[in-house]
Amino acid sequence: MKDGIHLEIATAGGSVYDDMVSYVELPLFGGSVGVLQDHAPMLGAVESGVVTARKSDGTEAFIAVDLGVANVVHNEATLLVRTAERAENIDLPRAEAAEHRARERLGDKTGGWDMKRAQIALHRAIARQAAVRMMKK
Repeated sequence: MKDGIHLEIATAGGSVYDDMVSYVELPLFGGSVGVLQDHAPMLGAVESGVVTARKSDGTEAFIAVDLGVANVVHNEATLLVRTAERAENIDLPRAEAAEHRARERLGDKTGGWDMKRAQIALHRAIARQAAVRMMKK
């Protein structure tokens, strides 16, 4: 195996990211975790957020993910998540509109909305926007 970490991010629909990286930052419950080559084995719960994948040439990829599990072992980092989108594929105005809708639903105490679902939608919309903004830096 080459130097680095093999990173794969997959959903039920298939693989969203599959490449060798020199560093990956994972959004886990309790805080983000940075992973370098030869990291200790780890299993963690992924929360809504942005995965940062840095290749050895310095290029970075940003992937918005939503709830799942991460497994790191033998220089392999595998994330199985509900949703994942690469920043370059995210429609920023659509993500902003989704955030607005979710906030309205959370604020409407008489609408009979599923509040847990609205919270999940809000977190996902925020993560999607963050991925795009990180890519544009």
